[in-house]
Amino acid sequence: MTMHPPSTSSRKLTFYLAIALILIGIDVFYLHQLSYFQQTHLAVIFFDIGLFVLLVLLSFFGKRIIMRRQDFISESLERYKSLFDNHPDSIISFSLDGEILSANHGLESLLGFCPETSKSPSFLPMIHPPDLVKTLHHFQVASTGMPQNFEASFLHQNGQPIPSNVTFVPTIVGSEIVGVYAILKDLTEIREQKKEIDKLYKQNQLILNSVSEGIYGIDTNGRTIFWNKAAESITGWKVDEMLGRRIHNLIRPAQQDGSFVPIEESSTVSTMLQREGSIVNEDLFWKKDGTSFPVEYMSSPMLEGSGQLLGTVITFSDITELKKTQELLIKSDKLSAVGQLAAGVAHEIRNPLTALKGFLKLLHTSSAKEQYYVEIMQKELQRIEFIVNEFLFVSKPQATHFVTRTLYTIVMSTVELLQPQALLGNIEIDAEVDSGLPPVTCDEHQIKQVFINIMKNALESMTQGGTLHIQAELNGPGDQITVRFIDQGCGIAPERLPKLGEPFYSTKEKGTGLGLMVCYRIIEAHGGFMNIRSKLEEGTIVEITLPTTTYSAKGAATG
Repeated sequence: MTMHPPSTSSRKLTFYLAIALILIGIDVFYLHQLSYFQQTHLAVIFFDIGLFVLLVLLSFFGKRIIMRRQDFISESLERYKSLFDNHPDSIISFSLDGEILSANHGLESLLGFCPETSKSPSFLPMIHPPDLVKTLHHFQVASTGMPQNFEASFLHQNGQPIPSNVTFVPTIVGSEIVGVYAILKDLTEIREQKKEIDKLYKQNQLILNSVSEGIYGIDTNGRTIFWNKAAESITGWKVDEMLGRRIHNLIRPAQQDGSFVPIEESSTVSTMLQREGSIVNEDLFWKKDGTSFPVEYMSSPMLEGSGQLLGTVITFSDITELKKTQELLIKSDKLSAVGQLAAGVAHEIRNPLTALKGFLKLLHTSSAKEQYYVEIMQKELQRIEFIVNEFLFVSKPQATHFVTRTLYTIVMSTVELLQPQALLGNIEIDAEVDSGLPPVTCDEHQIKQVFINIMKNALESMTQGGTLHIQAELNGPGDQITVRFIDQGCGIAPERLPKLGEPFYSTKEKGTGLGLMVCYRIIEAHGGFMNIRSKLEEGTIVEITLPTTTYSAKGAATG
């Protein structure tokens, strides 16, 4: 509360009152010094004079005080009237019975009613009927002394409902509640702005969710502020699980003890929060299930108009398939190089090889020792011839004769062929192949060559015996058949699996790596694909998927 210094009139009143009191005091003093008669006569004189002066002063300054109080009240009323009339919101004064006592000019701009003509016995006709009960309830609560704030619609003079924010404040005079003030604020523009914001937000979300790349945003503290559908599907993290959380779950900058590196010390986050943005061609992100995947991402800064950094938008894509494609291209380049090399080598080797084999047959000897040496040379020449034939298959396309056959027939004939080798190794071959599977269009001899190669590898890996399982099943709508060979052999180390099928790479001591490469080439030529999974000391699973005749016919018709 502000304390004002005493006014000039108050100081004057105090001064003159002091003089009157001094005169009365002098009167009392002299009365003690005079005789009874003198005291009585002089007392009357001084007392009358002092009393007269006192009454004159009180009368004069009393009027001045009353006039100043009236001026103060008048000024306060003008201030209140200025606030009431010029306030941008609509202000209405109600009695406790709901009668409109007064209203400012804001009511005219809000509802089209002029303050001078808007006085009516009740405000009930002004309320939109669906909000009538709610408004009356809040009015009654405000009448008990508790301010209320809520939303309701009031009817414009033209009958249109106007959504408003309503505040009911009790009118208190002294300690008694004599009425209620209503303050109405038009929500039409605010709601239109909200609708526009919601519309822009939905459009923004549609754009974000229609993009196939994962997109998310982080603030300067590394906390996620938005997360699109593609990011959900790629990482497995839902938007509700990521919003407001730091992105350690995704980028996993972990220390040796397994704890996360602080955001401010993370080089990945530092790269993302650069003002100029950046492109990272390859990095690792982590999924919710704990597996990692290679990504390519681009970070773009979010800047205010003043240039202040608000955060970063990161667009990333899973490049797992891209890396597989690159590896296939590298393997294809190697195959092409091997093919060119094989053409020359095979040509240069076959001629002298034929001569060696021919002259070796002419060498007849009666010495057992010499005959033993001849047989060794014949076996080695046969191995050279086998390798040359594999080179020739790689170097140029072989003449294929596609016919319709069932995989059941090819598998069972292959099993019958390798059954003796399996029995020698104490291995059981369990073939679960349905004879009713759809036929495939293939070169029977080439497919049989693939099956023989895979089964021989499986039998040779099972040095301690066991069971070789062969399964066949339809995939999807029945347009593909997968043949699965499951052995219980020694398995293949994880670091060797990606190199299988490359020329001159083999897990066998004397292998050339050409056999498995030839299998890949044959399956690809038949429109299928081959996949190998393995674990050390547990075994290997080789899956071969080929199109059925129905799918092949559809493809030919489309082509």
